[in-house]
Amino acid sequence: MTSVSRRSLMALIGASAAAGCTAPAIVGRADSDPFEGGIGGTGIVGVLTDFGSLMINGLRVEMETRTRVHSPFGTLSDSALAVGQPLTVFAVRNRERLVARDVQIAVPLVGTVTRSPAGTITINGAPVRAEPTALGRLSPGQRVTAYGIWSGNGLIASRIAPAVSDTDLIAGVITRGGPTDTQIEGTSVRLPAGLSTPSSGQYATAIGRFENGVFAATTTRVGRFTSDARNLRQLSVEGYLQPASTNPGFRISGLGHSFARDLNLGPLQQTRALYFGRYTGLFRAGAAYVVPENFARRRLLLSDGFDGGLAHTHRPV
Repeated sequence: MTSVSRRSLMALIGASAAAGCTAPAIVGRADSDPFEGGIGGTGIVGVLTDFGSLMINGLRVEMETRTRVHSPFGTLSDSALAVGQPLTVFAVRNRERLVARDVQIAVPLVGTVTRSPAGTITINGAPVRAEPTALGRLSPGQRVTAYGIWSGNGLIASRIAPAVSDTDLIAGVITRGGPTDTQIEGTSVRLPAGLSTPSSGQYATAIGRFENGVFAATTTRVGRFTSDARNLRQLSVEGYLQPASTNPGFRISGLGHSFARDLNLGPLQQTRALYFGRYTGLFRAGAAYVVPENFARRRLLLSDGFDGGLAHTHRPV
């Protein structure tokens, strides 16, 4: 893979610094690559920061003519891809390159921007805030597509664009509770008649209409990756940690995949980070790198891949 060589990735794994430290990490050679998981696919969940292929999580992912590009609303051309969009990519290794087989624009929210009497901005009942230097604005009354990643306190938007669909959408992790006993990222969802409720902790996308505090879904889809990702063997995920009732005590907000039980994630609970590691049904993250909570600064940091160096590094294991 270009931009992130195996040597530079391995070097960064060996760096160790406290999550709150502002000094650059001391980079040294490590013993293993967090992507060492045998033959299989690589899943990448993160925000698109640049082109020249796709730059996601500091990784350069190449596209081919047969690469499928789509969103919850259907198949798209690659011209629909834009900086600031969260992507879910299934890629395979081709020698030292990562080549995308499937690229999904993982739309988290489509709906009307609302401001509560307390001043909170919401879309479809979910709190939303634009991160510093985000692309676009959240203007109450406008219908928008809000792109970004979930935190424990709502969506952190990196790009806000006019909505191209006249239906609403919410996508994230299922929990139980509320008047409908089904919630996606805290918003009560009424599922279509006859559809069984997805299990708590699964990632789901609902399309329909948000009215009177309830999202009435007309269609739903469960799962983050397409069926093409059956051979998923390693993951790279950008996200925020959220408390969980099972070990290791945290999950990545909005992901729908659980961590291995023996990881030490406490030092990262207040930060935005990139996680890398093997996937065996559980995410066995081998390294985590703290990144700025400012879109322009994060883009600059990751523009040359990991060769630019990351300020904070933590070994979860």
